[in-house]
Amino acid sequence: MVGTLKPSAGASPRRILIVAGEASGDHHAAALVRELRARAVVDVCGVAGPRMRAEGVRAIVPQESLAVIGFSGVIAKLPDIFAARAAILREMASFRPEVVVLVDYPGFNLRLGPQLKRFGAKLFHYIAPQVWAWHPERAAEMAKWVDRLAVVFPFEEAIFRDAGVETRFVGHPLLDALEPEVDEAALRAELGVAADAPIVGLLPGSRRGELGHHLEPMLEAARLLVARVPKVVPVVALAEGFSTAEKAFARFPEVKALRGRTRAIQFSACCAVASGTATLETALFGTPLAIVYRVNALNWAIARRVVKLPRIGLPNIVAGAEVAPELLQGDFTAGGARRALARGWLERPAELASRRAGSPWCANVSAVRALRRVRPRPCWSCCREPRQLPVVDRAGGRDRRVRAAAARPHVARGRAQRSRVRARTRFR
Repeated sequence: MVGTLKPSAGASPRRILIVAGEASGDHHAAALVRELRARAVVDVCGVAGPRMRAEGVRAIVPQESLAVIGFSGVIAKLPDIFAARAAILREMASFRPEVVVLVDYPGFNLRLGPQLKRFGAKLFHYIAPQVWAWHPERAAEMAKWVDRLAVVFPFEEAIFRDAGVETRFVGHPLLDALEPEVDEAALRAELGVAADAPIVGLLPGSRRGELGHHLEPMLEAARLLVARVPKVVPVVALAEGFSTAEKAFARFPEVKALRGRTRAIQFSACCAVASGTATLETALFGTPLAIVYRVNALNWAIARRVVKLPRIGLPNIVAGAEVAPELLQGDFTAGGARRALARGWLERPAELASRRAGSPWCANVSAVRALRRVRPRPCWSCCREPRQLPVVDRAGGRDRRVRAAAARPHVARGRAQRSRVRARTRFR
């Protein structure tokens, strides 16, 4: 996505505006800013969280002010959302960026994008909205204002290309830095846990609303687990910005908590993980997991009407099968989570060992691990087998299944084709 930018002495900075409205988007956008600074002199501002600000991005709106969970959560945040949009539009008029990068956050960015396009800047979208889950018509709408789209799942490329959006699969950014914060020995030392004690990781999510919905049942499940498997040490891994002094922990002394170790906690025997990016991280580490999620009744009723997928966990979607059990809404109870973790793995050590190191788990999750970053090459679209893909029926605006054969430009086109591809991928 950053193309072939190269720094040059005395060059005036390239003006870039980035909008990343969630914690995961802040993480991915910060990595993008680092890559941009390695290639050119850039002046970057936008909707920025702590990671982007640490990279020197000037925050015109703090990302934390836009964190929203569920459909009904938008209502409470409307004043902040309108104020943020107004601030971004004012900045567009005064800063006049050459490039705008919208990172994920579709509920906000898909409405903001057409307004920003009117200022004449090149508009890139990084991490596509999940049109394969709901609102497939959004793909065709994006073709009107997106100059280039970078997608992180391989099957998304054909969906958006069919809708008329210039799209490239760039690989999932998780795999650019999929390393635990500390090694297992350091993690155990930090927790004061013996080397032979099985750890069960509990990841309640990176948003305050998710913590409110998930932390209590996770702690209750941890208490049940300890009663059933006494050697187990439950550990809640909180995202940056949360405190280990949460009131709920005082009632559960058997549970340990730490902050900023959401990847290191993957050294656990197994994990219960709130649906989101963390589930994909856990699967990529090869750690058995149960996917959990709970929202308020209104959000759940709306989601059931608009989301058209049999599974919501990213590992299950990418693998095309249930590689991790899903406990959603009413099924996500302390007893349900305890059964998924205890009966599924902790009480069956042979299966747990095979899932962590042997064929059943690794074979099932191979599709997830296929998300390894694909570096753009002159023949980046060659030699792919036709496959069944969900694409948008542009005539009827409905989702349908068609056989989509990937483009197969012949290698013999050689130098002329390579020049065209380089021209298309060059950052303008």
